[in-house]
Formats: sequence, structure tokens, C-alpha cells
Amino acid sequence: VDASLPTDDDLFYDVTTSGVRFPGLQIMSIATIGTKVIKEGHAGFPAYEFVLIRDATFAKGSRVFVWFFNKVTGKDKDNKREDQATQSLNRIRVLPMEDGSIAFECNANLSISIKIPAVLMKIIPNKEKAEKTGGESLCATLNGDIPYALSGFRQEYLNWRKNN
Repeated sequence: VDASLPTDDDLFYDVTTSGVRFPGLQIMSIATIGTKVIKEGHAGFPAYEFVLIRDATFAKGSRVFVWFFNKVTGKDKDNKREDQATQSLNRIRVLPMEDGSIAFECNANLSISIKIPAVLMKIIPNKEKAEKTGGESLCATLNGDIPYALSGFRQEYLNWRKNN
């Protein structure tokens, strides 16, 4: 990830994601996100950087499906096993507009790599459909979460601007 170097002023947050839903199973994660104010914004406005530091995946839902998820991913044996590699870097900056208003510009990079155990690959009848369904579920989750997050970000930014 092409993130800025950390400093003592950076803040870290643990965030529980809304997860990816499958019939009878919801796969969620707790993500530790590093935040930084970057002084390279336009016209005196700051920019912000959010970097995924680490995440831990877990499942909720039907006991049978959760047991199966834990069994095939190895989570029933070793919680430190790396079955999912996720990288995320988001930069948000403020752009002053000609009419005196401002706009937020967000550049985000998200990469998710999931290793599916061989035993599970043998029982998935249509791998392309499973990947498509998982991708669609992830997009639906992001499309639901992003407007809410941006609205909250906008309000916090307006509060900050008012007080600084």
C-alpha cells in the first residue's frame, strides 16, 4: 500500500464491518484503520488518509454454517491463519469550487484476496457463479455503507471547519 509514513499524531480505530451476507451466513471482520491528516490539501484545506492496518474475519449465522466456515477456513484450529489478505488505502481531499462551496474528492483502492481451501472448492458446483455472487454481495455492502459514511464525514468536516 502506498500510504504515508506513520507519525505519533496518527489515530487508530477498530471498526466492525457490516460484512458480506450469504444465505444462512454473514462473514464479518474487525478492521484496525489508521487515520492521518495530510497538510497537502488545496487552498489551505487538509486532506485525510485512511489505511487498513489489519483485520480479523469471523462468521455469524446458522450454527451449522458457522461451524462449516470455521472448519474449512481453519479458524477452528488457529485464529491467526491468514486466509484473507485485504489491503485498503483511501485519501479524501477538499476541492474549493468557483462558487465558494467545496467538494470532497475520494480516491480509494481496495484489494481482497480470499484463499478457498481445496475441500471447499470440490463441493462448489459453479465456481464462477460463487465468485460473482460474492462480488455482488461485497458491492451491495459497499454501496450501502459508503453514502452513510460520506454523510457522517461531511458533517464532521463541517463541524471541524466551524471550530477552526
